Amino acid sequence: MIEQISQGPYLVTLSEGVLTLTFNRPEARNAIPTEAVVPLARLFAQIADDSAVRVVLVKAAGDNFGGGGDVAGMAASLDLNREERARSYWQRLDNASAMVRNWCAIPQPIVTAARGSVAGAAMMYTLGADFSFGDASTYFLCAHGLIGLSPDSGLSYMLPRAIGVKRATDMFLSGRKVGAEEALAIGLIGRIVSAEELDDAAEKQARALARGPQKVLRDAKAMIAVAAANGLAAQLDLEREKVAENVALADFEEGVGAFIGKRRVQFGKDPAQG
Repeated sequence: MIEQISQGPYLVTLSEGVLTLTFNRPEARNAIPTEAVVPLARLFAQIADDSAVRVVLVKAAGDNFGGGGDVAGMAASLDLNREERARSYWQRLDNASAMVRNWCAIPQPIVTAARGSVAGAAMMYTLGADFSFGDASTYFLCAHGLIGLSPDSGLSYMLPRAIGVKRATDMFLSGRKVGAEEALAIGLIGRIVSAEELDDAAEKQARALARGPQKVLRDAKAMIAVAAANGLAAQLDLEREKVAENVALADFEEGVGAFIGKRRVQFGKDPAQG
């Protein structure tokens, strides 16, 4: 069972199938502290295995979604000699890699609501999301080079796949801000709403997904994830396999019955589907 957390650098609640993760360091632009990485990796692994979690919603306290890595914490490593510092960061990146892998392996739909800064490692969350909401204040920034770092947190893998190699290289090498409208145009974010509507719009989407046909949603997400690596024949075989599985479930019967009967659909009648 996932522990609900009411204080600390991040908060966790679970209500009606929606697990809400809230970054809670507004005074530090919600930068991810080093000590939070291993617990977050553990949380993401638990989410994947918990049938009570139907959707993941990620948001942040304050005016910024995430400031990336904790630069103040990095400054402490300057007291180490260079060999010690390299060993320390090797271990840190091992931990961060587990967090990224577990985040990207979450089978449930993921929704993010990002205002203000989405910088560095924080981009992992929006890039790994299925629905990404922002407002006019939202901007993206890969500032690693500005402090003498190369990309981390899976961004060298995820960002080119989201926006293309040239645009990703531009962001990494220039360290420039990409504002909300450009981010929408190039695919860094999916939807822009007003600042007042941001949290409500993301939560409304999450609640709608939680009421949806759970196996179908997870299957669609997984199928799209492997499509680029599959040939057409393999993807058609996968489609056939998943359709055959899903038409044998109660959600298909309910969906078709509700459509024909012109009534509101109510998925989730089959206990086996969570």
